[in-house]
Amino acid sequence: MQVDWNGRTRALKVAGVAALLMVAGAASPVMADEAWDKCTSPEPDIGIAGCTEVLSRGTQETQRDRAIAFRNRGLSYKDKGDYDAAIIDYGEAIALYPEYVSAYNDLGIAYLAKNDLERAIAAYSAAVRLDPDYSYGYNNRGNAYRDTGETALAIADYTQAIRIDPDYVYAYNGRGNAYQDQAQYEEAIADYTEAVRIDPEYAPAYNGRGNAYRDLGENDLAIADYDRAIAASPDYVLPYNGRGNAYKDLGQLDLAIADYNKAIELDPNYSFAYNGRANAYAEKGDYELAIADYTQSLRLDRNYAVAYRNRGLAYDEIGNTDLALRDFDMAIRLNPNYAYAYNDRGIIYDSQGDYEKAIKDYTAAIEIDPNYTFAYNNRGVAYQNMGNPRRAVDDYEAALNIEPGYTRAKENLDSVLAELGGTGSKTEMASPETNRSQVPSGGKSVQPASSGPNRSGESLFQL
Repeated sequence: MQVDWNGRTRALKVAGVAALLMVAGAASPVMADEAWDKCTSPEPDIGIAGCTEVLSRGTQETQRDRAIAFRNRGLSYKDKGDYDAAIIDYGEAIALYPEYVSAYNDLGIAYLAKNDLERAIAAYSAAVRLDPDYSYGYNNRGNAYRDTGETALAIADYTQAIRIDPDYVYAYNGRGNAYQDQAQYEEAIADYTEAVRIDPEYAPAYNGRGNAYRDLGENDLAIADYDRAIAASPDYVLPYNGRGNAYKDLGQLDLAIADYNKAIELDPNYSFAYNGRANAYAEKGDYELAIADYTQSLRLDRNYAVAYRNRGLAYDEIGNTDLALRDFDMAIRLNPNYAYAYNDRGIIYDSQGDYEKAIKDYTAAIEIDPNYTFAYNNRGVAYQNMGNPRRAVDDYEAALNIEPGYTRAKENLDSVLAELGGTGSKTEMASPETNRSQVPSGGKSVQPASSGPNRSGESLFQL
C-alpha cells in the first residue's frame, strides 16, 4: 500500500517565512523569523520545536498561519511515529481552518497508521468533498477501503484518482493490488505494467506484478519482476520474500532459503519470511528447523493462523500428534473457516481410530469448501474404516464428480466396491498405491487404515 502525502512538504506561513528586517547597524537584511524556518524543517525534533514556538505567540499569528503551524507540527509528530499527537495537531489545524484539505488527508493517514479505518475513511471523504479533484484523497481512501475488504469501493476510488491524474503511479499500483485481491490477475498485471511504464524505477509495482505472475503459476516471469524490484530498491524486503516463494514453488529450495534469509536480515520482524523459510525447510525434510521458524513467526504474529497450521503439519511429520492437534485447534480458533486445518485435524483423528471426530472435521471442511475433493475422499476413508462402505461410496463418487482424474479416490472407490461385491478386485484393495498422491497446496489425503495416512506430492505448507 502506497500512501500519498501530497508532496510531503511542510506548508509555509501565508505571509512567507522570509520576511526581512534591517538590523540596526547591519549592512544587509537578515531573516526575521527563525521559528518559522524551523517549523518547516524535515527534521522532526527541529520542526516540533519551531512550530511550538510559533504557536506560543497565539493571536500574534494569523488564524490561518496557526493552522499551518499545527499541521506542520503534526507532520513532525507523524515522522516520529507519535500518531496520537499528530492527530491532535491535525484536528487543531482543521478547527482553525475548516477548508484545510491537506490536513484532512494527513489526519486520514494518521488514523490509517493506527488501523482506525472508519475514521481514516471519514477524513479522506472530507478532503475529497472539499476538493473533488484531490487525487491524493481518492488514492488514500482507496487504500483504507482495501484494508476493510471493500475492494469494489477501493477500485472505484483508485479509478477516480487516475481519471484526475492519468500519470498517478500510486493509484495504478493500488488498483493493481485491489484487482489481485479479487484474483483478477490480468487486470492487476495491466495496472502494474502501466505504473512501471510511468515510473520504470517504481519497485512496488514490479513486486506486485511478480506476485500476480506467481499466482498465475508463471514463476519465471515472477522471478524476473522480483529481480527488477530488487534492482530498483535493494533494501526493499517484499520482493526477496516473493522471489523466495517463487523459487520454493519451482523446487529450488536453497535459493528460496537464501532469499528468505535476506528478507529476515532486512526486517527481523517479518513473520511471513520466517513462515516461508520454514516451508522450504519442511520440504527439505528439516522439520526441526521448520518448527523453529514457524515458532518465531508466531512470536511475531500470534494471530497467524497459517503458521499454526503449518507447524501442526511439521509436528505431525515427526510423529508429535498431540502438538499437531494443538496447533490445528489454534488455527481453527483463529480462522473458523479454515477448511485445510479441519481436514488436517481429521486426518490425525482418523489415524488414531477416532472416526466420528474425523468425519465431523471432514464434514466441516466440505461445508466451508464444497469442492474440496480431498475432504470428500478422506471422509470416505473414515466411513470405510468404521464399517460404513455405502457412505464411503457416496463420498468417493462425490470427489470424482468434482475431479474425475483423482486417482486416489478412484482406487478407494474400487476397493470399497470390491468389499460390497461390485466391480473392484480384492487384489487391488490389498495393494494400495505407494506413490504420493497429487494434492493441491494446503491439502492432504489419506488411504484406508491398512496403508495409513498419505501426504501430498505437492507443497502442503502454505504462505
